[in-house]
Amino acid sequence: MGRAGVLLVLALALQAAWAGTVYEGATIPDGAFADGSLQGELLVSGPLSFTASPEDMSLPFFVDNGGRSPAAVFLAVHGDGGWNVVKQLGVVPSGSSMQLNYTASFEYPGAPNDTSRVALIAESSAGISGREFAVHEDWTQYEARLLEKVSDIGVILVPATLTLFLLVAVFALREAAKGGVERGTEYTVRTLFLPDVRGRPASEIIADMLINPLFWVFEIACGVVLVGLILYSSLAALGPKLAVQVFIIGGAACWLLPFAYTVGLWLMPAWKREPFRFPASLFMWGILAAFLSFWVNSLADFAGRSIAGAVLDPLGVTFFSIASAIVIAPFVEEFAKGFGVLIASGHHELNDAFDGILYGFAAGAGFAAIENWFYFAVENNPAAAGGTESWLFLMVYRSVFNTIGHGWFTACTGGAIGYLKSTRMFRGASYLGFLPGLGLAIAAHALFNLLAVADGVLRLSTSLPVFVFNPASVIILTGAFFAVILASLRARKRRHSAERRAQAAALEKKKPKGPARPSARAIRK
Repeated sequence: MGRAGVLLVLALALQAAWAGTVYEGATIPDGAFADGSLQGELLVSGPLSFTASPEDMSLPFFVDNGGRSPAAVFLAVHGDGGWNVVKQLGVVPSGSSMQLNYTASFEYPGAPNDTSRVALIAESSAGISGREFAVHEDWTQYEARLLEKVSDIGVILVPATLTLFLLVAVFALREAAKGGVERGTEYTVRTLFLPDVRGRPASEIIADMLINPLFWVFEIACGVVLVGLILYSSLAALGPKLAVQVFIIGGAACWLLPFAYTVGLWLMPAWKREPFRFPASLFMWGILAAFLSFWVNSLADFAGRSIAGAVLDPLGVTFFSIASAIVIAPFVEEFAKGFGVLIASGHHELNDAFDGILYGFAAGAGFAAIENWFYFAVENNPAAAGGTESWLFLMVYRSVFNTIGHGWFTACTGGAIGYLKSTRMFRGASYLGFLPGLGLAIAAHALFNLLAVADGVLRLSTSLPVFVFNPASVIILTGAFFAVILASLRARKRRHSAERRAQAAALEKKKPKGPARPSARAIRK
């Protein structure tokens, strides 16, 4: 090896040695330095008071380097794995002191008071030294302002949304009563609880169990468990008074549009509508599907994060979170929602593509209502969203686009089943449409979640105030489904007209015939 090669190796070795073990992004384990081994002081008296979240605060430090070599000083924040190095603040020469500043961004911790553990970690030729500090945070002013804004919103939003929901429900029940009169005795209050199953196939008997109010009670009970978990999570994320207010507002807002969308779709075929108990039952099934999906997704998330974290460290956890949203969640949720449509398809009332689309959409809308409640009260609460304005925007956005998306995803499964049931060849085997319809639903849901990730990246990189890809995908999907719905309703109308003509012809044949008219020859005679 020549002189140049030797010098290159020495230079690389010196560079590696100089890099040391402390650098931005590194995790320093607890016990790596003795607290107080670095002479330093946090120049802040009393707790930091906040009025917004997130809010930037300057943290000034005074550092005295009494060592014989320069010391690179870093700021670290304590986490689960030790001290996470955030930033290098500067290099303090040997035998001198210096003031170092760091501007930190603080977010509301969900309590009026909190304490953050930070440390100055110095690395020199003598090794690693450090000093730990406790940063006390006072969020009472922020909580008071946020609570006041949320209360003002609740005074208007809660009674308005509940009133509109009741109006839609009353209107739907009045329309359903008209249809019940037209259909005779097959759909009455009595048959709602005790359907006539004589001579019915087993698949229809099972479907009748799905639309029984006793089964609704079970579904509501499962929903109540989820609502309890939402309240618990909200209390953990926010102060008690604020959490309860946000929980109530989120609960009032989450039901209106999912239910209104379902009713609107049910009203489309004015000449022959489904008995309202069927879309209502599938809406309730969506609540049960949300309950089942929550536990399966939580178990898969726990197992996947544990394995990914053990194999690939933090990068693996991030990768799994994205893969779970794009692959696992769509499969679990669409299977849970679509299975209810498969059960309902055993009933003779589901007999074409529109019925399947309606049933699937209702299940997806019921699922979305519960999911939206979680996002309104926990995941995208006012503090997490960055203020009440962003919170209101996200509530409107999710109520419009995510609800429609969930409805159309499951409508893929129902539409495939209903289409096969409308054909002569597959009328008795419409269940064969479940798997291809489910595959299409999973693909649409996965694409929607992938585009949500793209929207998040776009907003972070461009500070764009609105989402782009998700709304565009929902609008395109809505246009495609309306084309399918209109075609299905035209086919239904033709069948309905043909059935009425056949019934009229049958009645004509049953009419008693009068005495035969005498012929002209007989009259002349």
